[in-house]
Amino acid sequence: MKVCQVLASRGDGGLEKHTIELVKGLYKNGIDVTVIAHKDLAKHFKDIRFIPMDLEKSRNNVWMLYRLYKVLKNESFDIIHAQANKATSIIVKLKPFLHSKIVATLHNYKKNLKPFLKADAVITVSDRIGEKLNCKYKTTVYNGIETSTEKMTDLHETFNINKDKFIISSVGRLVEAKGFDLLIESMQYVDNDICLLIIGDGPLREKLENLSEKFHVTDKIKFLGSLDNSFTKSIIKSSDLLVISSRREGFSYVFAESLLLDTPIVSTDVADIKKFITEEFIVPFDAVRLAKKTNMFRANCDQNIATYQVIFNKAKNTFTLENMANQTIQVYKSVVS
Repeated sequence: MKVCQVLASRGDGGLEKHTIELVKGLYKNGIDVTVIAHKDLAKHFKDIRFIPMDLEKSRNNVWMLYRLYKVLKNESFDIIHAQANKATSIIVKLKPFLHSKIVATLHNYKKNLKPFLKADAVITVSDRIGEKLNCKYKTTVYNGIETSTEKMTDLHETFNINKDKFIISSVGRLVEAKGFDLLIESMQYVDNDICLLIIGDGPLREKLENLSEKFHVTDKIKFLGSLDNSFTKSIIKSSDLLVISSRREGFSYVFAESLLLDTPIVSTDVADIKKFITEEFIVPFDAVRLAKKTNMFRANCDQNIATYQVIFNKAKNTFTLENMANQTIQVYKSVVS
């Protein structure tokens, strides 16, 4: 089977991470895979055929569309797999002129889902984001995570935190969607022996730091900024609890990584998180109730961790690179058969 992955972005976020790991998984499973993406991403695809192309221009750019069409037409791929909204919009414009089957992955909430309706099959990274997508063939394939070998680190010593403190961590870009404002507001209601580590940076950092001053919780919070992936995972693994306070999520890598690192979670009701950690550890988007849930987790920590053992095991059997690749290949087979 000859497959082409098309990616129209070039950052270092979840979309790019997903595509890189999926391509490697497909290649490992014997799929003849080619990647079309910005030249900056070529370094991630050693030993895999890579065609550099800048798709960041307008999705209606005639010259860009023509160049892409020529490549796709000449290669005669069995499957063209468009990653996310923009790549899907571009590829379905060319679909009438190609003989390839089109697969598209929906990574996050989008108001305009019309381009995905024109694909032969749609993959969603959670059930929830695909709820409003009424198409012929739709399936959920959860993102896989590379097996982690991070070691524990003494967070009290590393960040000069009193030994008696219960440490919670939260990770993500400091943007509106991640809901760090809610988390910071909740810290005025949590017990005094709870400390929060915020890992990540973004345009709202100064605003969030000011918010911590407004709520008089600066002594409970440490803003750590952006850290390398290995150190971030070590902090998650060593935390007593991870909190997700997002307003919306397509698929939360932090959620999956935390479970794979055996760290329990309290979360707002986003993506498919409730399906894994159950209603018991889910909170509405409310600062007081988030604080109450955090305090209750702290008070019944041993019992909650015991409950989480089954959840950890389920995650280890679900969020694997092998599962992601195998399930994606099954989607390919279904549309070419």
